[in-house]
Amino acid sequence: MKVFCVGLSNTGTTSLTVALRTLGFDAVHWHVTRHALRYGGSGIDINWPLLERHDAFADTPMARIFRELDAGYSDARFILSVRDPRRWLSSFEARFGIGGLDGFSARLHRDLYGTDRCDRERCIAAFEAHTAAVRAHFADRPQRLLEIDIDAGDAWQPLCAFLSLPVPAQRFPRHLDRAELDEGLGYRIARMPGQLIRRLRAATS
Repeated sequence: MKVFCVGLSNTGTTSLTVALRTLGFDAVHWHVTRHALRYGGSGIDINWPLLERHDAFADTPMARIFRELDAGYSDARFILSVRDPRRWLSSFEARFGIGGLDGFSARLHRDLYGTDRCDRERCIAAFEAHTAAVRAHFADRPQRLLEIDIDAGDAWQPLCAFLSLPVPAQRFPRHLDRAELDEGLGYRIARMPGQLIRRLRAATS
């Protein structure tokens, strides 16, 4: 079984990846899934051999190509992670509001959000449009799609019921908030002037 997590960044995709690994899937996130597609002169080329190497995939590249993935894998399961739009915007802005994306990420963001900066109105409209598009795409095949809000509480029950697997005894992993904090801080430190970085290091040493 292939599982494609087609929620956007900052909807719990890291937590979902860890949960799928706990359930026995070979699940991969951004550092692998970013290589699942590339931009060419005629549009998008999908790296189908890469998709054969793992069981489950998450993060924004999957969101970008969910229609192609559905066409390519007729028996795959899809998970749409969602979140309150305003909470999502707040965490998304913390990570991507300052820009500084590499070329591939910037192009991916322009495709998904209409901008490679955190334009609040554009981004939240794109977030809501993506959710609506995934729902509409699977409207006549609800058995293929699970919509899940990890912020809403214990996600093991709906996830395991969807995948026909027993519920683990451990708590559902929560990696979202820490990942957001670490990555947001990392982006800011990387863009600080050298003198300020040295002062910050001296103050914390």
